[in-house]
Amino acid sequence: MPVVTAWNQRRSYMKNRIIAVAGASGRVGRLVAEGLLSHGHSVRVITRSDQKIADLAAGGAEVHIGALHDRSFLTNAFRGAAAAFVLTPVDPKALDVNADQKRNVEAIVGAIRDSDVRNVVALSSWGADLLETELKGSGIVGCRWLEEGLNQISGLNVVHLRPVWFMENFLFNIGLIKTANINGLAIKSDFAFPMIATKDIAVVASEYLKKLNLSGRTVRYLCGPRNYTMTEVTAALGRAIGKPNLKYIKLPPILLRKGMIDNGALSPNGADLAIEITRSIESGRVHAEPRSGLNTTPTTLEEFATTTFARAYLSASAASLSDRVGGQILRSLLFLSGRYRGAA
Repeated sequence: MPVVTAWNQRRSYMKNRIIAVAGASGRVGRLVAEGLLSHGHSVRVITRSDQKIADLAAGGAEVHIGALHDRSFLTNAFRGAAAAFVLTPVDPKALDVNADQKRNVEAIVGAIRDSDVRNVVALSSWGADLLETELKGSGIVGCRWLEEGLNQISGLNVVHLRPVWFMENFLFNIGLIKTANINGLAIKSDFAFPMIATKDIAVVASEYLKKLNLSGRTVRYLCGPRNYTMTEVTAALGRAIGKPNLKYIKLPPILLRKGMIDNGALSPNGADLAIEITRSIESGRVHAEPRSGLNTTPTTLEEFATTTFARAYLSASAASLSDRVGGQILRSLLFLSGRYRGAA
């Protein structure tokens, strides 16, 4: 068969085989959709709003806009798809994050069953292997619900991707760095744990969706390039933004919680769940499988810092005078508590 004819047949096959991508306006879902479109696949994007997806539509994606807790809407969006990428949508500003997750998961699982999709790539999380009682008070429990629900669908081929800590989580620290000139989390400075760039998750998910060689129910951990300490993280981020002397402080949970709530990033319940995740990581309760060639991904923290983080930092608004005063007060409190060794 001539090469051109074979390619045209393959292209026609890809165009006729729809791949549905839920959460297409999010970090991972968007990259999955972009990757599939760039390789000529027919993509149906499912999102809560039309924000951030204009270029996907312009690139040929079929757009379905609706609530991710609406089972009927999702069923119609998934129907006819050869495969679907799904995840546990999280609204960190919800009054009850777990309740919101449960509602979304039940709708997604029900819609996959009702639409008769046979192949699913599910974005889960490390820690989803733990019992529900062990995940109480943590956002990871939503991923466990998603895995359990999908595994109960007869005849479904599904791979559950369990990535570790997202490097993109450090983008939420930009405000702290700009106002207080420190980096901080509720994790010890010398505790090393795995972290991954979301683009590497999207690459793996896209490969599964393109090949459609799923069989049964499987789990794949994605562990990033290596483990990093927060001291290493802070040094890399600092160098990337021209602050080579940026310091890392393990923040008291009460201060971290207040900061997350005050800047509007999370609801009180969302902040509690976020802090519980850091506790679970530091205690070792949430952990990945042993590192291997299969679960190691290529993007280093240094690459993330000089590209994604540096761009976001430079484009973020400068701290206001009141924010800088608040940052100085925070440094003074940390200095008095013995946590900050720089000048107060």
